[in-house]
Amino acid sequence: MDQLIQNILEESDIDKDGTINLSEFQHVISRSPDFSSSFKIVL
Repeated sequence: MDQLIQNILEESDIDKDGTINLSEFQHVISRSPDFSSSFKIVL
């Protein structure tokens, strides 16, 4: 699971600055149309 998350974060960081900004996040989400229906945060 850790490796999967790391791969997703590395692919998402388009400008390779070690962070994911709003533009990069929006780009990743646009490539995954089912993201909004399957993403859940449990508090």
